[in-house]
This record gives sequence, C-alpha cells and structure tokens, in this order.
Amino acid sequence: MNQKQLIDLVLSQLDNLPDQEVTRLTYGAHIVGVESRTVGLATWACGKHPIPVNTLPELDGSCSAKELAQYLREDDPLKSSLGMAALNSLLPDPSPEDVIDVNAGDLILDLGKEKRVAVIGHFPFVERMKGKFKELIVFEKKPQSGDLDADLIPERLPSADIVAVTATTFSNGTLAGILSNSSESAAKLIIGPSTPVSPVLFKLGFDYVAGIVVNDKETVWQGIEDGRSFKQIKGVRHVILKRGQA
Repeated sequence: MNQKQLIDLVLSQLDNLPDQEVTRLTYGAHIVGVESRTVGLATWACGKHPIPVNTLPELDGSCSAKELAQYLREDDPLKSSLGMAALNSLLPDPSPEDVIDVNAGDLILDLGKEKRVAVIGHFPFVERMKGKFKELIVFEKKPQSGDLDADLIPERLPSADIVAVTATTFSNGTLAGILSNSSESAAKLIIGPSTPVSPVLFKLGFDYVAGIVVNDKETVWQGIEDGRSFKQIKGVRHVILKRGQA
C-alpha cells in the first residue's frame, strides 16, 4: 500500500460511525486535541514549534468531526495531525476484553529479548532500553544522541525482528515507506497518543496497536494548553490491542 491507500483504509472505518459536532479544539506546543464523541489526541507530526493559528480552522458554531478528519489526507503535517485527532475523537472505546494490560515500553522489552529492535521515533522509554536487546536502533527525522537518521531506514530496518512505529508517521507521510522496508516476519507495533485504537490497523500488518483513552478530559486540556509533552500529560489510560485478540 502507498501512503494514500493507508490513509484511505484508516478513514474508511468512519463510514459506519455517526458523525459528531466538534465541541472543542485545543492545541499546544506538542499536542492537538479534538472533542466530539470523545476526546481524540494527536502529537504534532512536525515537532515542537509555535503553531500558526491561521493554518487551523475556526469553530464558528458547527463543525463536523468527519469533515475535520479528512484533514488527515493533507500534505501539511499540521492539518494532517489535526485530522488524526478528529478521527480519534470519533472512534469507539475498545472493549475491556480486547485490551492487554501492559504499556508499550514494557511490551517492547518483553518481545525484544535477544532480538534486533527498531524504534521509529525517539520515545522517552528508549533510554531504559539501551543494552537490553541484541541490537537497538532508533530512527529519527531529527536524530538525538545515538539515533540514526530516518534516511537510513531502507538500509537498516529490514534486519529488525521487532519494529515499533510512532503513529505520527500517518501524518508526516512516512508510514508506507517504513512498512515496505520492514521484514514480513518482524513483529510490528504502532504506538503513541496519535494511534487510532482500532483493529483496522491489523490490516496494515501491525501485530499490536498501542494508543490511549482519555479518562479526565479537563486535566488533559490543561496539560495541552500548558504546552506539556505527552509524557507529562495526565488523565489518560494506555491501551493495547493485540492481533487475534481484538
């Protein structure tokens, strides 16, 4: 699948869901949140920066969440991130029996024993993973110390046994390339607050879908407005769907 086909598949699940009015749109330096049926979040796919207000739509009394979700198709990562948050605001909460009780970092530690692990995106948990695997490679568009530039994905990713991908790759246009360079036999996870918690992502080849559900929206709104990173945001619950279980 190319990137457009990936986006089409993810958005197609909205066809069978009722539309909702967007009742709140809040954003800060790291995260954008949209409230319709529930609160959906997404990390800005272009990183921390001042957000140009005039690039985002104004809510003038009535705004359809489904229409806002179509921004996921945009090449502009700001608008695409907004579309992801709107999509997440419409998705139903996963059933408790479909969720495995472990966070993404611990799951990677368990799956990666004696294996080559690749993480796309420098998540905070990668620091505690160093030295835990046969090999750990972290790919980043803006590499930090010890990371590899994302341009090296075609060369280094195919050898990975475990591939953990940030869901911002939907919004920055890179997911299709990452999946095409991943070994078919590799266990694949998609992780982060932007992740649509939906079994439809198994059709893309993922084995685990790790996202969040908002429990305390006022706490989340305040954290976003304060410019906190997702790691600092309170009021959310981490959930993981496993292929064959959801």
